Amino acid sequence: MGTRPKREGFPVVVHVMLLRGEDVFLLRRAATGFMDGYFCLPGGHQKAGESVSDAARRECLEEAGVEVGELRPRFALPYRSGAHQGLNFVFEADAFTGEPAVAEPALFDACCWSPRNDLPERVTPWLIDALAMPEGQWYHEFHWTR
Repeated sequence: MGTRPKREGFPVVVHVMLLRGEDVFLLRRAATGFMDGYFCLPGGHQKAGESVSDAARRECLEEAGVEVGELRPRFALPYRSGAHQGLNFVFEADAFTGEPAVAEPALFDACCWSPRNDLPERVTPWLIDALAMPEGQWYHEFHWTR
């Protein structure tokens, strides 16, 4: 009996677009070691035994301090950037309890509401591309070098 080769694993990363009209809530990464200084959506890695939507709810509470109501699936986005590779699931929510803020100051140093069509200068590149996708398009493979 031969040994099976070890399977490579890639993270499943969940994100939540908190929406208020045409504005989206963003957090600025700091001291994470990856894309520090860039604005992003609340989100993070799915944990073993957790559903994708439960991971999105947990991450939104941990990072933005709000409990979300209905989560609507928006994008499935495989990505590759240098040594980083994985799968992004992006949900949107316009119903949430509380006011979004920086809830993890060890990871984020600022937050803002921004119009989706006028994002801050330094935003994670995949988010710019995702928000530019035509309505109804839910899948795209992203490769970037930043």
